Amino acid sequence: MLGKIKTQLLKSLPHSYLRKRNDIMSKNNTTIITNVALMTVFIVKDNGSYMAKCPELDLVTEMDTKEDALKAMVEMIMEYAEDYKAQEDMYIHSPNRSHHKPYVDAVMNCHDEWEIMELLEVRYAHIHL
Repeated sequence: MLGKIKTQLLKSLPHSYLRKRNDIMSKNNTTIITNVALMTVFIVKDNGSYMAKCPELDLVTEMDTKEDALKAMVEMIMEYAEDYKAQEDMYIHSPNRSHHKPYVDAVMNCHDEWEIMELLEVRYAHIHL
């Protein structure tokens, strides 16, 4: 999934740009884009608390502040990825979880929370009923 996104992005760039590892560089070696976001986290205010939702992994947290909700989501993503890898044979055959593998693989390649946060696009939203 990430490879397809990067390939499409690279094909759309003018020829004056080139790829160097996970970065897109201009010919004068100025970094244009690093680590294209792979997953989305929506932060939603709801009755005095904040909910964080990652639709790609079907994960939700709820905390008192938006910062705590995001931090809890990053921790939950790490824990979910570790659990997925530990039980990959089960998850890979599950119809509602098998598509999570590319996301889990990307998370497992991260060395710390910061690198996981680089995989996320955080968006702020409201619940409309």
